[in-house]
Amino acid sequence: MGVSAAPVSVKAGNTVLWNDTVTGTKTFTQLAAGTVVTVKGAAVPGFDVPAEQTVTVNANQTVTLTYTAQRGAAISPAKISGTVTGATFPAGYVLLGNADGVSANSRGTLSASGEVDLKLAAPPSTGRSSTLLPPPFSGCTFTGTSTANPDIFRFSRLYAYSAQGDPLGEIHEELVAGSTVPGSTVARIYSTAASRTSGTVDCGNSGSVVYDLDLKAGWNAVEYSAKTDVPTRLTLKSLDPAAASQLKGRLFESFVNVDLGTAPLTFAANETVSVPAKFQQVGGVSGAVTLSTDVPGLTVEPSRLTLPTLGAASGAAQGQSAFVQGLGLAPQQLDTQLTFRYTGTVPGILPFRLLVNDSAGRSAGGGFGTISVQRPGVKLQFGTEEFVCQGETGAVRGQLVSLFGYAGPVTLSLKGLPAGVSAAPVQVTLGANTSTEITLPITVAKGASPTQRDVTIEVSGPGATSSVSLALGVCPQRTLINNGGVSERGLAPVSSGVWILTGIAETQTNNSYDQVLKRFTSSGVAATVTLPEVGQLAGLSNGDVVALPYANGGTQAKLVRPDGTFTTVVKPEGMGQAVSDADGRLWYVGRDAADQRLVLTRWNPVTGEVAVMDRTRVYSLDNTEFLVSPDGKTLLYLALSTDLPVVVNTVTGAVRDLGTRLDGYPFFTAAIGNDGTIWLTDINNNLNRRDPDGRVSTVISRATLPGPQNFIVIGLDAATPGVLWLQNGFKAIRLETSSLKMTSTPVGRISRMITTRNGGVAVVTYDGCATQACSHLTLLN
Repeated sequence: MGVSAAPVSVKAGNTVLWNDTVTGTKTFTQLAAGTVVTVKGAAVPGFDVPAEQTVTVNANQTVTLTYTAQRGAAISPAKISGTVTGATFPAGYVLLGNADGVSANSRGTLSASGEVDLKLAAPPSTGRSSTLLPPPFSGCTFTGTSTANPDIFRFSRLYAYSAQGDPLGEIHEELVAGSTVPGSTVARIYSTAASRTSGTVDCGNSGSVVYDLDLKAGWNAVEYSAKTDVPTRLTLKSLDPAAASQLKGRLFESFVNVDLGTAPLTFAANETVSVPAKFQQVGGVSGAVTLSTDVPGLTVEPSRLTLPTLGAASGAAQGQSAFVQGLGLAPQQLDTQLTFRYTGTVPGILPFRLLVNDSAGRSAGGGFGTISVQRPGVKLQFGTEEFVCQGETGAVRGQLVSLFGYAGPVTLSLKGLPAGVSAAPVQVTLGANTSTEITLPITVAKGASPTQRDVTIEVSGPGATSSVSLALGVCPQRTLINNGGVSERGLAPVSSGVWILTGIAETQTNNSYDQVLKRFTSSGVAATVTLPEVGQLAGLSNGDVVALPYANGGTQAKLVRPDGTFTTVVKPEGMGQAVSDADGRLWYVGRDAADQRLVLTRWNPVTGEVAVMDRTRVYSLDNTEFLVSPDGKTLLYLALSTDLPVVVNTVTGAVRDLGTRLDGYPFFTAAIGNDGTIWLTDINNNLNRRDPDGRVSTVISRATLPGPQNFIVIGLDAATPGVLWLQNGFKAIRLETSSLKMTSTPVGRISRMITTRNGGVAVVTYDGCATQACSHLTLLN
């Protein structure tokens, strides 16, 4: 027979002797001589139906029905017909479609035995059209020849539906003869005009399309191949005259999609809300299901339903379920009324999901909706993050709002606090439809461990409860700097702490207020000095700090010793941003006295020596940065106007190009190590390493870490060069570069962070004190 079993009907005249599946052979006895018997085989997917046979019974006779594998059917441009293999569908209909939609007027029949018959309508009623060739300014180019540029509609598949309109699967017309690309299928193109086109449309990273088409006006059947690698490559060719095809089906993933409409379910004085619901049975799912929601206090009735059977729909479930949900075809398989009950009291808009589970408790789909709760209650409005440091009393501040007329006393409390952190409950009385500012005091013991944890703010009162969460950070002990901010260049590390430009003094020099500098150590303020007109600090390797005036503020600088005493030195004219090296000399971009061009310059503030170190490269004063290695022997100069970064050996004075670009400056942060290794972020905020031989590798991918990541590279540790310091939001990160172990310490709202001379970092935070904003210093190792 060619198959092991097949549906067969046997008739003697008008009497049906057999109409069922024959497996192997079937014997009929007691037939009278001269009986005329008709034997007819029915369709078997993937095989041609054998011819009907008629015999007259005179003795023992045998009838053989031979099923031969289909070799494909001839292809018609305006018709799709044949028997579907690969999936079994109930009787229904098919629509011509593609990944974007369907043509509703190109509808054909689908029988329970898998027979498809579709005559294509012209023109298609729906579907996204495009010109055959790309229009100007589209970002795509065409290389080749074409006699015309018609509008075309392209369809690559059929979608199968039950008689009631439930999406069941898709059907592709596979080429079994005459294909030029492995795995190609037959697509239908409706063209508004004839065109002979040969060439390639190139859309860069978006992909390309290869054409070899001889289109007629109207419907065309073409060979279609889609390679979904990046970038995508499509191939569209005219069919070989000897091409043949067969229909191959695939079931969608079985699930239930429930349409609850778009209006929210409003709960005020009422306890229940009823809405019409449409259950869309995708992929033929049927049987008993249970209904529930993912919002506590929100229930639904009925909680059990029985979905009717659509027909046979077995097989492995794979497919385009997400697309089917978006078709908007509004199937009518099961319409019913659902009643929702909500017992919660928290006012507001809440999204919810209607959960559908099968009889075994497995998820079988669902739907989405929102509830609008308009019952009297309260709402908390707080920030998402707060910090209190060791040995301090801080507060969480926010607002409590009365909703829908709620009035009365309520109690607010903090739950889930870390060890060593305490917060007493706060009671307030809230008026109807009013709001009040809330302050929840928090006390952190000196011995509490630095950490960050999500805590919950709860409010409770008669008939009202609500809660919100925030991230509470316990930061290390810190020192108050001032009641204000710290300038970008007003911070400099020295061997015995860090000097900070803390603010304005009461005294004046040359009609300008003097400024206060303080040296901080782990014990607090170690020295204080008042100086006129300071715009930048530069720490030296011997423990001194150079207090430089503003770029155009004169030539007098101060060389300040650790105890605060100082001497006046002459600053080179036009000196701007500067960094110090291992020998206490400052490097900067200055102007050559001979021709005023910008050159790499070195100044020794102790001896007064000024030396031009490089005049062969292009330097700039704008969008530039000097990075210095922990030992002070290597500098890296970055500038927006320079093709290649510049590397300086401060010991020998040798200057060289880095050799490769660091793409993205100034939109990345970086640090250079003693061995010349560069650590830098990229535009995607991954952390990368450039080895001295030029190889660049990604060390930490942001995508592999939980939560938001915003790395800022600070520098290599001076005492432990194998440690890299980073900033990530309100946290200081200590990264061990060999093991990639990260230690995160919450510190607060960081305004400046630098590495220190003896190891570790100095972090300046800008936070709210009791009555105003202020800055603090945290020293970490």
